[in-house]
Amino acid sequence: MKAITVTKPGTMELLEAEKPEITSPDQVLVKIHATGICGSDLHVYHGSNPYALYPRVIGHEAAGEIVAIGSGVADLVPGDGVVLEPVTYCGQCYACRTGHHNVCRNLRVLGCIADGTFREYMVVPRSQVYPFDRKKLTYIEASLCEPYTIGAQATWRGQVKPGDMVLVHGAGPIGLIVADMAKDKGATVIVSEPDEARLAMAKDFGADHSINPAKDNLDDFLHELTDGEGVNVIFEAAGVPALTAHGVRLLSPAGRLVPLSFGKEPVPINFKEVNAKELTILGTRHQFQKFPQVIQLLPERLDRIHRLITHRFPFSQYEKAFALLENHNSGAGKVILTLDE
Repeated sequence: MKAITVTKPGTMELLEAEKPEITSPDQVLVKIHATGICGSDLHVYHGSNPYALYPRVIGHEAAGEIVAIGSGVADLVPGDGVVLEPVTYCGQCYACRTGHHNVCRNLRVLGCIADGTFREYMVVPRSQVYPFDRKKLTYIEASLCEPYTIGAQATWRGQVKPGDMVLVHGAGPIGLIVADMAKDKGATVIVSEPDEARLAMAKDFGADHSINPAKDNLDDFLHELTDGEGVNVIFEAAGVPALTAHGVRLLSPAGRLVPLSFGKEPVPINFKEVNAKELTILGTRHQFQKFPQVIQLLPERLDRIHRLITHRFPFSQYEKAFALLENHNSGAGKVILTLDE
């Protein structure tokens, strides 16, 4: 079978690999049909992901088809459509014991620490796949399940409630998904994005208000909109660490700050303001137990999914797909690799 492999930072190849086989009763063999390219895949490729081990088959956003099942699997059959859970955990460490399996001290992430979804076939434990209704979702549509779990996790971490004023920095795919999930929880959503094309998409993902901070003063806009109180929750999904530091100024008392991005250097935070307003800063990483929820809601969001997916490439054209994503002026949203050539 073929597998897209980063052999070392900056070097990516389409290599031949041995087709995996089931070796345990609890495993399933999955044929990958569609797999999305995430920004973290670019980071692994460029060598800027601090957790990546090489050589590595990258990718973690995927939908596929059950081809074979182990003798201990009774609830799936060949032909079932599934999406893949990209993280595994030990279940024994403090994080796992307290319900934070997504930050397990022994966490293994597909496409980073373990080989990922940019290959034709995968063998994974039954616990790592979730079935979906192929009458409601295509494989390409279902491949957005994993990115949507990121939005579900982030808004859960941010404790978004009906009536909250929520600010989302960034209208890339994850920012738009976060806006969508916050709106679904009953919040009033504000999206800040300097790219006009991306900003125009925000209203389709639940934004009640949008602003281009390169043209208008964000602080003044929020001050007027909230009568000087500040927004209640901020999500930093733009990949600009300075926005995290700035966020403590924009939050209301008892507000929550959820940074989804990280930089190479530490971000200075004014804890005088944090304590004065009793703010909460909440990290978020991957997701835990969000796949069932997202699988149920995705069929209701096909219009948004189709807006997010801007490009599709056959597996063999992965170099064109990555070049497109690396071009910040390309207008690319989610780029999907398909293996049905």
